[in-house]
Formats: sequence, structure tokens, C-alpha cells
Amino acid sequence: MALTSFLSGQRKHFIDVASELVGDGKFIRLQSAFSEEGLMNLAHLSQIVRSTNPIDWDAAYAAIEGKSLYIVAADCETGEPHYLHPEQGNWMRLVIASCTLPLVTRGRVKVGNRWVFDGGYADSIPLEKALSDGNERIAVVRTRPSGVQVEQDTLDWLASYWFRENQGMARLFEVGHERYNKVVDRLLEEGDGAATWSEIAPLIPLESDGYRVSAENLRADYRHGLEVALDWLVAHS
Repeated sequence: MALTSFLSGQRKHFIDVASELVGDGKFIRLQSAFSEEGLMNLAHLSQIVRSTNPIDWDAAYAAIEGKSLYIVAADCETGEPHYLHPEQGNWMRLVIASCTLPLVTRGRVKVGNRWVFDGGYADSIPLEKALSDGNERIAVVRTRPSGVQVEQDTLDWLASYWFRENQGMARLFEVGHERYNKVVDRLLEEGDGAATWSEIAPLIPLESDGYRVSAENLRADYRHGLEVALDWLVAHS
């Protein structure tokens, strides 16, 4: 309940910060695509989060005490997923690490003695992780409508070529979409006998799913997501 209360109290804060971030024209800039920070400026993201209605980190860490909260990151050497647990003082760094994209942002972030990047490439829907941890009732929050699959896109193809001398990384970008699609199909089964799961998924594609995002896109997606989540709660109460 503490974690739910904390997240509920922070939701307006998150959408307000996100709206300011994409609205100032400094986060996503095409002319910065080949700079050190890349197309998406994660340093600017971090600065906005810290300076605009700062998150109550003491409350955040108190809310996860004794709970299994993980942030997924991908290993820059092997392409394998790592599940990072926030500890005092490093939550924001783990979030930044899990957001950084090869060829799009600064590319990688060092956590401990390991270089990592966006965990969505290694395990974007960590259903297997939840099952292996012994969970029997699982809610999967999606950013795409249920059942929608993806194809290898241009960025994946470029990254597989860019990392062609690193077999683990190259394969990650070559077959990552196939791994994703297998989980998408499995979610439709809603259980395996030992555990059950359900999806909280948008009914239509998100407006903010891309590199050109406005505050209006974010607010529209937020409203839609809130409605879908409330409907899910009613159906599962």
C-alpha cells in the first residue's frame, strides 16, 4: 500500500514535469543527434526532474522498503538483462541508465562496474522475471495495445551493424523484436496453470510513441492510460 500511495501522489507531478520537459525544446533536438548527448538530452531530463517540484526521495525509498522493485537495464558487453534494485541515492541514475539508447542518447551509463543501457531492448516485458521470482498474480502495464507486435526497425538494423564486432550486442538488436513478440503472444494466454496475469494496455496506439512528442501528446496519453487503469481496477476488484 505504501508504494501504491507514493505513486498515486506522484502521478500529477510526473506528467507536469514531462510536459515541461518536451515543451521547452531542449530535450529532443534533431540538430543534436550527433552530439555527445545525442537526440534525447538525458542530462537535461535529469536537471528538470531535480529542479521542478523535486521528488521526495525519502518517501520513495520508504515506500519500497522490503519490496522487490527492479529497474531493467541491458549489459553493454553481452546484451543480457540486469535487474537493478534502487538503493539510497542511486534511483535516478538507474532510471537514466535504463533510458539511455545507443545511437539516440549518450549510449550507455556506468552502474557499479558495469556499463548498461535501455533495458527495454533486453527485456521490455519482464513477465519471465516476475514468474521466476515466484509471483502468481501479475499485472502487466503496457505501452502498446494488447496483441500488437513489432518488426525490426531502422534503428535496430543500424545498431546491429554498428555493434557487429560484439556478438552479444549485435544479436540483441537482430532478434530483440522476436523475443518481444513471443512475450506479447504469451500475455494473451493469461496464465500457465501455476500463475495468472492480465494486461493494462492502451486501447489505441499512444500519441507519444516516437521522437517528436508534444505536451499535448503526453497529456492525452495520460488521460487515456488513467481511464484504462481505472476500468481494469473495476474489472478486477
